[in-house]
Amino acid sequence: MSRVWQVGAYDGWEVLSALRKAIVLADVRSALYWVHVLLTFGGRGAQKTVARQLWIAAAEIVDDDTAVIRAHAVLAHAGEVAETDHLFFLAARLCRSRKWWESAEGAEVDRLWSEAIGDLKREPREVPPYALDRHTGRGWQMFRRSGEFDDRFSGTDVGRFKTAYLFRRDGVISESSQIDAEFWPTWEERQHLQADDLPDPKPVTDDEQTRLW
Repeated sequence: MSRVWQVGAYDGWEVLSALRKAIVLADVRSALYWVHVLLTFGGRGAQKTVARQLWIAAAEIVDDDTAVIRAHAVLAHAGEVAETDHLFFLAARLCRSRKWWESAEGAEVDRLWSEAIGDLKREPREVPPYALDRHTGRGWQMFRRSGEFDDRFSGTDVGRFKTAYLFRRDGVISESSQIDAEFWPTWEERQHLQADDLPDPKPVTDDEQTRLW
């Protein structure tokens, strides 16, 4: 890092690094010290600087949904008030939070991430057939050939319902799951509940809304 950034007697970049490492090491005492250094000598944008570093640490290091959401909220409102209590408490919370390597789920994500990097280098995967729905060009090509979409897992009304139906039927969602004949009566019942054979209500215009009031 060539740009000079002095924070009191410290190199500012070293202070940021020390804060992040303190969170990794669950060292609350050190983390709060470096937060204090930044807030004391970091200038007008110090709160935003600390909040951004805490958010990065939460996103990269912590495996605690509540702590990550809290860090995002603190960053969104950093500097709006003079008080800085929330920054110290957040730093302590991140130190004490579970880190991604401390959970089986976090370790699995890391392994699969590494696998994705290797797959892209060795042999890029094909786009799966179930992704070719009405939202894609190749999906429309399939529709023109066969007269139907593979919309089992798409975000359309029928696609969402097909996904729910498959889960209820099989107890799991699988890319090989196929829709059977029993699906369509349940779909027709749902359409009846939604009164899809009736027109949608006419939207109220701004002028009409004004007259109502």
